[in-house]
Amino acid sequence: MASVGAAPSERRRTRFRRRRIAVATVVVTLALGLLVAPTPGAPAAEARAVPVLKRPAYQGTSVTFRGLARPRTAVRLQVRKSGRWDTVAVRRSSSSGRFSITLPAPGRPRVFRAHAAGRASKSRRVRPVAVPAASVPADACGPRPKRADGTYYSCSFHDEFGGTTLDRTRWTAQNTAQTGVFTGQGGCYRDNARTIAVAGGTLRLTATIHPQMFLCRSPFTPVTTRSEVATVTTSSRFTQTYGRFSARLRFSDATGGHAAFWLSPEDHAYGKWPLSGEIDVAEWFGNDQTHVYPSVHYVGEGRQESTGRDCPVPTATTGFHTYTVEWSPTEMRFFYDDRFCWSHRWVPTNVRAPAPFDKPFNLVLAQIWGSGWAARRLSSPTTSTLSVDWVRVWK
Repeated sequence: MASVGAAPSERRRTRFRRRRIAVATVVVTLALGLLVAPTPGAPAAEARAVPVLKRPAYQGTSVTFRGLARPRTAVRLQVRKSGRWDTVAVRRSSSSGRFSITLPAPGRPRVFRAHAAGRASKSRRVRPVAVPAASVPADACGPRPKRADGTYYSCSFHDEFGGTTLDRTRWTAQNTAQTGVFTGQGGCYRDNARTIAVAGGTLRLTATIHPQMFLCRSPFTPVTTRSEVATVTTSSRFTQTYGRFSARLRFSDATGGHAAFWLSPEDHAYGKWPLSGEIDVAEWFGNDQTHVYPSVHYVGEGRQESTGRDCPVPTATTGFHTYTVEWSPTEMRFFYDDRFCWSHRWVPTNVRAPAPFDKPFNLVLAQIWGSGWAARRLSSPTTSTLSVDWVRVWK
């Protein structure tokens, strides 16, 4: 009877031992699982075998690249250039595999990738960042031009021709009937709606060859002519010595036409032309339509040296261009469309520099007819118009 009762007890002890072994196995398994479990929030090691490059983040003019790689691994940020990948920065990933690299934004679109432990991430395209232009002070003339020393000019005169008639507080029209002055070709200066018109923000000065002769009145001797011309000036309205003088012009395509934006001495303190000087900012001849000429005239000038002959403006008759002179006590510097064109230092023989260019000069806009090699031909148009968008002066 005793041997029969012992069998169940032995079986119970065996089952108990098996349960203890099973529990121990579970505990060990859990412990091992904790040892190899990934850090919360970090990707598994297998997922980090290939680097991950996230979407770039822009801040100002910089761009930041963030991503994931194997922990404590050298991560190379590479850019695609000329068919190959060039390394532009190297960072070591953190213990969690994270990395961050900040660089200046590229000047043009570029493709980047992350490379670590012999593996490369998917590429990311990075756009350039527009750099905001530095603010430029402005006044009545608009943005203020900068002098060579870094300071800014100040507006002293401007006309945008925004009305429907010429502003007579700024300009006066040349009129042979009042002054007795003709052009060298017998052109009659007239002040009427044909010769001087303002509309659509533009001043239009027009020279005309009439089909019939007309009497050009004068305080002295009237003259019969077919030539009617136009000129306006700021004489007795505005004058200035030194500074920056600029006009935006479109010349005519009429052969035989002759137009100019120039500065004339107000009082002719040193005598009649050329004793008191003349500054031609932009002089145009209809028989040479792809060039505009700056010149400085005075006694003792060398005709080849006192005119800028390398200032082509191929579209002078089809579009508006800006013509500028910067006049200082020692030099004239000419710019066409804000590009340096020519400069001149004068050495007069009748006076000592800076004379005769040390006195106030006024502004002149003129549309007349040419002479000599620049004269009209039988086939030339009978009208020639100078269009003026604006005139601005700074000191």
